[in-house]
Amino acid sequence: MKHVLVTGANGHVGNNLVRLLLEQGYTVRASVRDKSDPAKTRPLSELGCEIVEADIMEPDTLHAAVDGLDGVFHVAAVYVTWAKDPQREIIDPSVKGATNVLSAAADAGVKRVVLTSSCAAVGVDAPAGEPLTEDDWYEDAVNPYMYAKTVAERTAWELAEERGLDLRAINPSGIIGPGFWRHTPSTEIFEQLLRGSLPMLPPLGFAYVDVRDVARAHLLVYERDEAEGRYITSTRFTPATELVELLGRLYPDLKLPSKALPKAILPLVAAGDWLTHSLTGRPRQLTMAMIDEFVGKEQRVSNAKLRGLGWEPTDFDQTLRDTVEWTRKTFIEG
Repeated sequence: MKHVLVTGANGHVGNNLVRLLLEQGYTVRASVRDKSDPAKTRPLSELGCEIVEADIMEPDTLHAAVDGLDGVFHVAAVYVTWAKDPQREIIDPSVKGATNVLSAAADAGVKRVVLTSSCAAVGVDAPAGEPLTEDDWYEDAVNPYMYAKTVAERTAWELAEERGLDLRAINPSGIIGPGFWRHTPSTEIFEQLLRGSLPMLPPLGFAYVDVRDVARAHLLVYERDEAEGRYITSTRFTPATELVELLGRLYPDLKLPSKALPKAILPLVAAGDWLTHSLTGRPRQLTMAMIDEFVGKEQRVSNAKLRGLGWEPTDFDQTLRDTVEWTRKTFIEG
């Protein structure tokens, strides 16, 4: 069971997962969309894995990628919260991409598939103070990313049942930690804080998890025969104000914002964001849909099921240190 494919291997989760699998003696086939693009192969070129070219939106490119394998980790995903054409840029790659990969795996007789889903498919607000669990689904998603992850995972479970696939799903919260070469919506705030370009904090909070813990969750769920279903992978919910307090304790010399934007002025901020987008073409950072979906919500989730398999998260202070140092080294110093 140790000859596997990792899709999206050049991404934050994919790269950390490839490294872990190689350390554990796996033979890894790592797929990227364009082997000739050094930006996509650089994080993988020195690891000793087999790099193959495959596009999850092009089913014909996937047959060779999955041929002769024991397992597939479908990690490739679009992680953006806004797009000019959400259907084409976010929803289709998530839903059709997962369908194509799982179908190719089933055609090739792959024994086991681990799907990287998201806590976005679980929910954004814990009802009545009770943490969300694997039994919860986010039925009211408005943001295209949240909607796409929910529909993609539901579609994957339906396909797995139809094709007899041994499917397991990992549902990580906001992923931080080292080992990324381009920002995601979860990591960008760290560069903003280090550069002092965030004068006030968003009145938001997110559940976070270390990328290395996400990689370990994938491996654990893949290797344990008794594993089944979904596995929430998250360390803790942290409001932005608390995140800054923690960073201030770890890095007393950092000049960090101390105040959060009042919720009452967020519609004005969203209007200004729309104007900036209209004039410059910069992707939207804040929309009214985002405000309605995230502000005032607490994504408190339970990781009890995954802990039942022996998973333990990294100390959150260590995760913050490693995220800051990686961000400093990669995006600020050089």
